[in-house]
Amino acid sequence: MTNELQYGVIGNGRLATHLLHWFRGKGLRVLNWSRAVEGRSASVEAYLATADVILLAISDDAIDDFVVMHPDLRAVPLVHCSGALVSEYAEGVHLLQTFGDVLMTSADYDRIPFIVETDAAAILELFPGFPNPVARIRKSDKPYYHALCVLACSGTQMLWQKIQSGFESCGLDPKLAEPLLRQSAEAVLLDPGLTITGPFSRRDSETIKTHLSALEHDPYLSVYQAFEALHRTSN
Repeated sequence: MTNELQYGVIGNGRLATHLLHWFRGKGLRVLNWSRAVEGRSASVEAYLATADVILLAISDDAIDDFVVMHPDLRAVPLVHCSGALVSEYAEGVHLLQTFGDVLMTSADYDRIPFIVETDAAAILELFPGFPNPVARIRKSDKPYYHALCVLACSGTQMLWQKIQSGFESCGLDPKLAEPLLRQSAEAVLLDPGLTITGPFSRRDSETIKTHLSALEHDPYLSVYQAFEALHRTSN
């Protein structure tokens, strides 16, 4: 299916950067408007007047206020990519992926699932020709769904950063942790119900006590305690 639509992307952060790279790589027509662009004299309404679909790649808290301030934008379908927000002004299409500083390949972008609100417009009308898998979600489930995403992604990133910085403080090369982290990620992806290993599963109380003592003045003490309590109550 060919895509003759022209897209407008509002924003200049990581998400906007990835969207522009992705869409332009697919040969789509796309315009980008941001307050941060020096010398931008045209209003957002004027600059995106020819857009058929507009994506609001701005912070969640700013989305509804921005549309209220620029009501003429509602002449075309508006799309926001927030995983948690339910907006009366824009369709919710969450891209189930993290977007860092490194741009991805077209094939990587095309594998990202689109998580779409159940009553949103037909996704093919907004993104014809996109091969991405699509799943529907109830609006009432979005906050819980997105909280899970944050726990699994941002939470994991913080833990992985912690082990690397902690290894450095012990005089160890952070790269030594890579096989452990890769194996852990691959194992849980292959079997989400796998049995947790380590002192929690073995109930090694003395080992756990030494860990708690070592973390006494560490901000991650409460994280360790929470994990231990979760495992204890779930088994």
